[in-house]
Amino acid sequence: MTIKAFHKKLTLIIAFVLCAGLFGAVGMTHASIEPTATNKVPLVLQDATVVDVRTGELIEDQTIIVTGNRISYIGDNDEVTLPKHAQVRNASGQYVIPGLWDMHVHLDHDHEHAFPLLLGNGVTGVRDMGAPLNDIDKWKNVIKKGMSAPRIIYAGSTIFQFKGNLEAPHVINVKSEKEAREAVRTNASKGADFLKVYSYKTPAIYAAIVDEAKKYRLPIAGHLPMPVRAIDAVRAGQKSIEHMYGLFIATSSKEAEFLGKADYEDRYYEYEILAEKHYDPKRAERLFNIFVQNEVYQVPMLITEKNELKSKIDSRAIYVPTAFQKAWIKMIKGAEPDKMTADYVKIKDGMVKKMNDAGVPILAGTDSDFELTNLIYGVSLHDELQLLVENGLSPLQALQTATLNPAKYMERVYELGTVEEGKLADLVLLKANPLEDIRNTTRISAVIYNGKLIEKKELEKSIKTYELVKMEDVKVEPSPPHKPKSSSHHHGLHSH
Repeated sequence: MTIKAFHKKLTLIIAFVLCAGLFGAVGMTHASIEPTATNKVPLVLQDATVVDVRTGELIEDQTIIVTGNRISYIGDNDEVTLPKHAQVRNASGQYVIPGLWDMHVHLDHDHEHAFPLLLGNGVTGVRDMGAPLNDIDKWKNVIKKGMSAPRIIYAGSTIFQFKGNLEAPHVINVKSEKEAREAVRTNASKGADFLKVYSYKTPAIYAAIVDEAKKYRLPIAGHLPMPVRAIDAVRAGQKSIEHMYGLFIATSSKEAEFLGKADYEDRYYEYEILAEKHYDPKRAERLFNIFVQNEVYQVPMLITEKNELKSKIDSRAIYVPTAFQKAWIKMIKGAEPDKMTADYVKIKDGMVKKMNDAGVPILAGTDSDFELTNLIYGVSLHDELQLLVENGLSPLQALQTATLNPAKYMERVYELGTVEEGKLADLVLLKANPLEDIRNTTRISAVIYNGKLIEKKELEKSIKTYELVKMEDVKVEPSPPHKPKSSSHHHGLHSH
């Protein structure tokens, strides 16, 4: 089939399944996993500086009263009568921001380490982008038994289409439109808030997923499937695009040529890098405007590939179980110098600035999972915010990617994303101004989660630590000559 005929067929398939207009999308539901524990007495924060993440205004000398799990009052210190028997917390010289969200994690079976790490780093909500279905039951069970955990929205298992017989616990590998529809129903029956699609996907199977998802009012998020044009993904109602995969091809003057390559699956990074050399500002402007108009969010995850390039284990891996530390060191030592990934990181950085300058909505995500080198739950989100600032976002804009923007994405601005009366009391107290230096998001004094105050010392007690494994203590057997790399991870297209 010619490239022109291929795209004509794709357009017809996707047009057929659209039932809500040209750019119809499905609404996001509430988080499937919400906390229940809260304060039994009112909580009062005195003398705080509230950070307005909408405008960047700093509102000083504020008293915040939390009743149950909601902010019931915010006002000047000298204009409020404190409720009787309240828990009063002095917040003088401290800055109050909304609880942070990491919009791309994989909790898997590591939740007992992940939950304390996330909350300890001020992350009060996460979007899980693919997990074994039985692990979701485990999360719910430990939370039901009283373990503190972030709010969680989840996709269930990733809907994948791979040439071989890929078997991974967090993936449903489909081979037909019928199997794709069954995968949608399986995730829906597990209470999924949305569906995660992956890079390997034919237009017909992608269309089947979109069509079936609409029956359950489930939004689509994930990678831009390789043969699918970015504009067609928007038309299909895809709500977010992860890693920015496919956007270099989509903004090049040779989009159709690259999409029609038969070996596209095995040379993904290479084609993206080549496509960037044919960047077309007018095509990019049109696409970015469509993203803005239809609120299609981008989740760059700059930290993911940058961590792949590191030659040492992160010193903060003291929060990571020893077995994973050793596995990281083996991966680092066994990796060959990867110029292609380095080149991809460079063009990815530039694309973030272009999209931000165009007003494209961005979400902070990390791909955190102990199976991926040097990614640490909670910790890596702060790294990502710093990288976003280094690549063109202001500290306020970076902060919005983890607060206001997630609330907008989830259609929950009425109760999340800002520090305002009537909203859920998910807050972080900082010792310094994050708008002055985004690194100050790490200077946490306390976290208020669902109305409950948790001091820094208490947060730290719940986080397990391990001795840092030394690089020289892990031996790696030399690989046999000419051994091919795993296609599921090579060039950044890991199964997450």
